[in-house]
Amino acid sequence: VGSGRNYVVVSGELNFPLVAPMEGALFVDYGSDLDSGSSVLGNPAGERGKPGSGLGYGAGIRLDSPVGPLRLEYAFNDQGTRRFHFGIGKGF
Repeated sequence: VGSGRNYVVVSGELNFPLVAPMEGALFVDYGSDLDSGSSVLGNPAGERGKPGSGLGYGAGIRLDSPVGPLRLEYAFNDQGTRRFHFGIGKGF
C-alpha cells in the first residue's frame, strides 16, 4: 500500500489446533489508500512506485513457548512476492 491521506485496512485470521502446543493459522490482509496517494505533497507513493492498494494472504504455525507465542508464516501478495516471516507474540 502506498502513502496517502486516507486509507482502509482489513485483516482476517483463522486459527485452528494442530498437535499441542502448536496451532495453525490462515490469514488475509487488504489495504487501500482510497486513491488519495497523489494528493500528498510531492506524491511520495508515485515517486517510489507504490501501488494504491494491496492484498496479502498466507499460512502459518504458532508455537506456545516459555518466551511467548512464536509465529512462523509464509505469505504471498498480489504482486507475486513471497516471503517467510518469524515473530514473537500475538500478531494483532
